[in-house]
Amino acid sequence: MKKQLGNFLKFIISLGIGVGLVFWSLKDVTAEQKKMILDAFKSANYFWLFLLMLIGLASNFFRAQRWRLLLRPIGYNPNYWNTFSAVMAMFFFNLLFPRLGELMRCTILYRYEKVPVEKSIGTMVLERIIDLVCILVLGVIILLFEYQRFYVFFAEIAAKINFVKVGVAGITAIIVAIIAFYFLNKKKAIHNEIVREEHIIIVKLKGLWQGLISIKDLKERWEFIFHTFAIWICYILMPYFGFKCMGETAGLGLSAAMAAVFFGGFAMVLTQGGVGAFQIVIQKILVAYGIGEIIGLSYGWISWTVQTASVIIAGILSLIFLAVYNKDAKKTIEDAAS
Repeated sequence: MKKQLGNFLKFIISLGIGVGLVFWSLKDVTAEQKKMILDAFKSANYFWLFLLMLIGLASNFFRAQRWRLLLRPIGYNPNYWNTFSAVMAMFFFNLLFPRLGELMRCTILYRYEKVPVEKSIGTMVLERIIDLVCILVLGVIILLFEYQRFYVFFAEIAAKINFVKVGVAGITAIIVAIIAFYFLNKKKAIHNEIVREEHIIIVKLKGLWQGLISIKDLKERWEFIFHTFAIWICYILMPYFGFKCMGETAGLGLSAAMAAVFFGGFAMVLTQGGVGAFQIVIQKILVAYGIGEIIGLSYGWISWTVQTASVIIAGILSLIFLAVYNKDAKKTIEDAAS
């Protein structure tokens, strides 16, 4: 119960920050500028946005196969379409609640492929580590080739920040978190809980560790590297083609796309579903590349809306597909047995 309450508080705080950022980003926008944003939605070339969605879908095809490669060394070779659907469902459930998607992804694979949750979580943690390394490498590349642009840009932003207010807000947030943690845990019978669940925890940790180190026994290493590169190439191509939906941003190249992926990626985990944070970060990045603030904010909203809509649609379709596909698969097995 306490864990659920803690997760709920995280959700409320994350969503609250996102909604606050939305209001903050729009508070100084005039009625005429709001009309410009709406007009940008109407005049956008949706061919390029549809292509953005397809590329995003393709990245998950590669991600599903990469996950299967990590599961093979620990003795599991799940059906590709069940694995792909689990990945698609993960992004959908993450929109609903923080980290719910990761749990549902592994739960779905257990339900349909009988892969133990703790082992699939281990491989998923490994995936996260690899992706973190990839995005940091991307950041280093941006720093090497775009250092001057972003040094000047962030220096101007830093000059406008009231660090006293930011510090007070940060300290207040930490104090609130400590108080909440205390009240959530003050009545917990720690000793009895540990004694009762010690064996279960050890078993689960062993399974988690087995999944985490699965890469050392990976046979298809070059295929794994290929899928990892393919995922990140897709991520870079998404904003690269997405920029072409508006005349003002159509000329932006790969460097701007890489910057959008790097900074936008961190913005997506800052708030629930990236709401508020993603739009502002993309706006600031495009301003650094000479795009007007309202156009930058317009593209940020268009890109976020299209990506969020595609995640919702693909997630719902994946859940429907899982039910239908596995029902047919079960029926086929039963018919063969009879």
